[in-house]
Amino acid sequence: MKIPPFISLFLFLFPILITAQPLLSEAEAVRIGLENNYDIRLVKKDVAIAENNNSLGNAGFLPDVSLSAGQSYSINDSKQEFLTGQLNDRKGARSDVFAAAAQLNWTLFDGLQMFRRYEILNTLQQQSELELLLTVERNIFDILSNYYSLVQINEQIKVVKRTLEIDNERVLLTGQMLNIGAGSRLELLQAEVDRNTDSAMLLNLNDRVAQLKTVINNLLGRDPGEAFMVADSFAIKSNLAKEVLMHKMLENNTALRLSAQDEKLAQLSLKEIRGRQSPALDFNLGYNFNDQSSEAGFLKTSRTNGLTYGVSARMNLFNGFNTRREKQNAKILVESSQLRIESLENGLKTELYQQYEAYTNSLQLLRMESQNVLAARENLSIAAERYQLGDMSGIEFRESQRNFVAAESRLLLARFQVKISELSLMQLTGDLTID
Repeated sequence: MKIPPFISLFLFLFPILITAQPLLSEAEAVRIGLENNYDIRLVKKDVAIAENNNSLGNAGFLPDVSLSAGQSYSINDSKQEFLTGQLNDRKGARSDVFAAAAQLNWTLFDGLQMFRRYEILNTLQQQSELELLLTVERNIFDILSNYYSLVQINEQIKVVKRTLEIDNERVLLTGQMLNIGAGSRLELLQAEVDRNTDSAMLLNLNDRVAQLKTVINNLLGRDPGEAFMVADSFAIKSNLAKEVLMHKMLENNTALRLSAQDEKLAQLSLKEIRGRQSPALDFNLGYNFNDQSSEAGFLKTSRTNGLTYGVSARMNLFNGFNTRREKQNAKILVESSQLRIESLENGLKTELYQQYEAYTNSLQLLRMESQNVLAARENLSIAAERYQLGDMSGIEFRESQRNFVAAESRLLLARFQVKISELSLMQLTGDLTID
C-alpha cells in the first residue's frame, strides 16, 4: 500500500509554501491588531465622543447667546369710534412688524453643580479610555494565545514529520526484507498503515494551522486568507512571584480601575444632587429692536430699541420630596458601587490564585515532560536499532514511536499551558505587553 499521490504532493510542497510566506512576529501581530481590530476601532469612536462631551460648555460654565428676528404682516378691517365722536373706519388696513433680539443668559452660581458636572464629564472620558484599554488587553490576549497555539502546532507538525521519515524508512526496510524472503507481507502492510495514520495526523494538524490563521487574521482586521508564518518558539517567564503579582493587580488591574470610576461617578452624582438644594444666580443681558407700522389704530409707526439686563436668583424650596428621593437613591448607588468593587477585587484575587497555581503546576509539568522526552527519544533510538537488526517486531517499534510522539506532544502542550497562564497573569496585573 502506498501513500496517495495528493498526500505525497502536499507533504512535499507544504514546507516550500510555508517558507514563501512572510514572518509575523508577536510584536508585529499585536501592532497590527491594535491598528486594525474592529472592536478596538469601535471603542475608539466612543472615546472620541467622550472627549467631545468633556467641555466647559457642556458642564454649564459658559453663557447661552441667542439671536432672533421676525417679520410679520397683517390685513385687517378696522372700525374705531372715539369718545370725541371721531370715527375711524378702514377696510383692508395693512400693518407690519419687524422685531429682532439678542439675548445672553449666564448662570453665575448654581450650588457648584457645574463643577460637579465637569468632574463627571472628566470621569466619563477616563472611563471610556479604560474601556478602550480593557478591549485592547482582551484582544492582545486573544491574538497572543492564538499565535502561541499556532507555534505549538507547527512544532508538533515537525515531530510528526520526523515520525513520517522513520515510517518511510520502516516501509523501505520491510519491503527489502520481504523481497529477500526475510520478512512478511503482514509486516509491510502494518508499516504502511502506520505511515498512513501519521500522514492523516499531519493533514489534521495542517488543517488546524489553516483554521488558526484565519482566526488570527480576523483578530488583526485582515483578509482571512492572508498568508503568513509565525516564529519557531516563544519565551516563557519562570520567575513570577505571587506577592508581586497581587500587588500589581490591586494597583493596575483595568477592570478594577474601571469599577473605581463607577464609584467616583456615583459620588459625584450625589454631590451634584445636593447642589440642587442651593440657590442659583443668573445674569441676563439683551438687546431688542422693534419696528411697527399700521394703516389703522392709534399709531402710524413705532420703533423701539435698547438694552435689557439684570440678575435673578432662584431656589427650589419644595418639589414633592423628589430631591430627597434622588439623594437617597444616589447614596444607595454609592454603596452598591463599593460592594461591586469589593466583589470584583475578591474575584480577581481568586482568579490570580488559580492562575498562579496553574502556572506553577505547568512549570513543574514542563520540567517533568522535558525529562520524559529525553527518555522517549533515547528509547526510540534504541528501538530503531533493534528493529533494523530484526530483534524487535513492528508492533513493538510502533509503540516506541507512539510514546515518543506522545511525549513530544505533552511537552509542547505543557509549554503552551505555561505561556497561557503567564498571559492570564499579565492580563490580571495590567501588564500585558510584548518584551
